[in-house]
Parts: sequence; structure tokens; C-alpha cells
Amino acid sequence: MSGATRLDAILADVRRRAAARLGRRSLADLLAEARPDPARRQRFVRALRGGELAFIAECKRRSPAAGLLAPAGDLEPRARAYARGGAAAISVLTEQDHFHGAPEDLARARAAGLPLLRKDFLLDCKMVAESAALGADAVLLLAAAVPDPLLGEMRALAAELGLAVLLEVHGPAELRRALDAAPDCVGVNARDLASFAVDPGVFARLLPEIPPAYVRVAESGLRTPADARAARASGADAVLVGEALMRAADPAADLCAWRAACREVAPRG
Repeated sequence: MSGATRLDAILADVRRRAAARLGRRSLADLLAEARPDPARRQRFVRALRGGELAFIAECKRRSPAAGLLAPAGDLEPRARAYARGGAAAISVLTEQDHFHGAPEDLARARAAGLPLLRKDFLLDCKMVAESAALGADAVLLLAAAVPDPLLGEMRALAAELGLAVLLEVHGPAELRRALDAAPDCVGVNARDLASFAVDPGVFARLLPEIPPAYVRVAESGLRTPADARAARASGADAVLVGEALMRAADPAADLCAWRAACREVAPRG
């Protein structure tokens, strides 16, 4: 398949899984199970607006770039450890083939008592409705994966269901599209989803371009507290940290140390 990227392969598998899981169910059926609740959206956004740099700690068993990170039974105790370490919210990676997650992982992470972000490659409104039914407080939408006007439709449905939206971008063109969709949060991902290469400099280039009315989130490539401090200095209200915490022997202690290292850094803008 000439010109195919790593993201293309992931999206193809997500489509296949979603078709098997949701294909025979109508959007109306899924919406009937979703139970709209605007408190979920407020809960997630407020958690990231606490004043100091907020940490979204991620539960993911595998990364296509880094390989296996944690065993299957690790998710619930790890989510509880993140809560002890002071995480503002938990990101749960539910994609099955490349990250070894599962939609049901959201229920397992709920035991930690923190707002939950469903991190996946959501491709249509059915998957947004499914996220609400599974208990997510917020969903990740990828500007790179969803074309206009579907992106706007998915964002509007999330708002109707009471889900916060973290809309992820990788460059200036995607940022313009994201702002047009008026999400709750804008995430800048330092990882190029086509090649999986990481460019930490993207935080300094894009975060200052996001109006402060949006929660500004730095994602990927955050390996040390110094990386989080740099993202904060560029304007991040929150950082999403996955691999570094997944590899930690004591994630609660490591997260406390990251938070302490960033406490005195003022955001730009």
C-alpha cells in the first residue's frame, strides 16, 4: 500500500474492530445507553484548571513505539496509584490491536475516583456515544484522523452527551481546524502519528498559539520532569504522561516528584 503510514494501519484496525463491535447497532440505540450528564464535562475541565500544572496520567499496556509496558492485570492498581500521586485525571488507552487496551478498561480505571479520558482513535459519532455509555468523562479526538465536517459533528455530540473534548493537533493547519471546532481542551502532540518520531520543539511552537480560553495540554515525549517544566513554560495547563509513568516502579512516588518539580513554573500567556 504505497504511501501508507503507521497511523493508517492503526485506523484500519480501529475501523474493523468498531464495525464488529458497533456495526449492527444504530446511533439511536447507543445514545439511549449514553445517559447525558454535563457534570462529567465540567468535572474533567475543572480538574485541569486547578492552578498548578495538572497531570493526566495514562494507563496503557503497550506502545507501538516502545513495545509492552505493563501486564494485563496492572490497570486498576496503577490507576489507584496515580490517584495517590496527585493526578488530576486518568487517560485510558482503549485501542486493542496496537496498544493492547479494551473499551472495558474505562470501568476498571473508575475505581481510582478521578475523571477519565477515553484515549482512542474515535472515527465516528457511534464511538463518541459508546464512550459516554462506557463511563468516560472526556474523549480524545484527533484532527489527523477525522475530516471536516465530521469532526464538528463528533464534537457537538460529545457536548450534547456531557463529554469534554480534548482535540489533538500536530501542526498549525490542524490547530486552525481544532479552534474552529471549539473543543474544551486542545492537545499538542509531540509525536508525529505518521512516522512516530518525537519533536519536543512542537510545544514551544504551538502551545503559545492556543488562546487561554482553552485548556492547553502537552502530549507525548514527556520523559522527565524537566520536559514537563518546559511544556509548562511554553503555556501548558496540563501534561499527559504515559510511558514514563508506566515504566515507573512506584508511579505514585514518581508522579509526586514530577508535580513538585513543576510547581513553581509559571505558564506562558
